[in-house]
Amino acid sequence: MPGVLDGKVAVIAGGGFGMMRRTALLYAQEGARVVVGDIDVSRAEAVAAEIGPALAEAIHVDVRDEEGVRSMVDRAFTRFGRFDTAVNGVGSRGLGSIQDCSVSRWQRVIDSHLTGAFICVKYESARLIKQAEGGSIINISSLNGVQAGEGNAAYCAAKAGIIMLSKVAALELGPHGIRVNSIAPGIIRTENLAPVFSGRPEVEEAFIASTPLGRVGETIDVAQLALFLASDGSSWITGQTHHIDGGATLKKYPSNLEAFAP
Repeated sequence: MPGVLDGKVAVIAGGGFGMMRRTALLYAQEGARVVVGDIDVSRAEAVAAEIGPALAEAIHVDVRDEEGVRSMVDRAFTRFGRFDTAVNGVGSRGLGSIQDCSVSRWQRVIDSHLTGAFICVKYESARLIKQAEGGSIINISSLNGVQAGEGNAAYCAAKAGIIMLSKVAALELGPHGIRVNSIAPGIIRTENLAPVFSGRPEVEEAFIASTPLGRVGETIDVAQLALFLASDGSSWITGQTHHIDGGATLKKYPSNLEAFAP
C-alpha cells in the first residue's frame, strides 16, 4: 500500500534528534526521500543509516549559516531531483530570569530558534518557488510560544516569533501554492527530557497535572502531525499554529523550571 508521502522529498533541519528524528523516520516510512540536516552530523548520519542510503542522506547544517542552509536545500534537489516539504525544528534553551539572562544568552537562543527558522524558510521557499509545484513548510514552535514560562523569556520570545514568521510566510507564499504552518508542542519525552525527569518524579507530575489528557507527549505524536501537514490531506491548511500539548494551553505552565536549568 503506498505511503502518504510517496514521491515526495523532504528536508528536516534538526533531523538527528528527538522529535525531528522521529519525523524523519516516519516520513521515510510513508514513502518520502529525506535529507537529514543537523549541526551534529554524526547524529544525522545515524538517522540516515537507519532509513537506508537509497532514501536518505545526512548533511551538516547550522541553521544560523545562510550558505549551510542553502546547501542543505540544494542537496535535496541535486540528490533526489526535487523538493516538496521541509520541517524546521532546531534551537537551544537558555533559562534564567530576565535579570539573570545575559544579552549573549538571549541572542544565542533567538538566533538558534527564530533567526534559524527565518533563514530556513527563506531558502526553502526560494527553491519551492523555482520548482513551481507548491509545497509545505513546517516550523516547530512551542507551547511556550503562546504560554509564558518563568525563566523562559528568550525561549518564549523566539517561539512566539516563529508563529508570526510562519503566518507572514503563509501570506507571502500562498500565491505560489506553498503552505506554511507551525507546530507548537507541549512537553514531549525526548532525550533532553530524560535527565530532567530522572530521579525527580515531582517534575513530571507537575507537567502531567497541567495537561488535561494526563500524560507527557511522545515524539511520535509530533511526527504524526508533521506527516499530516506535509501530506496532500492538509492541502487547504496554511498560516495556522497547531497545538499538540494534551490541552496544556488550558492551564498554567508549571513553575518548577529550575529543573531545566543548566
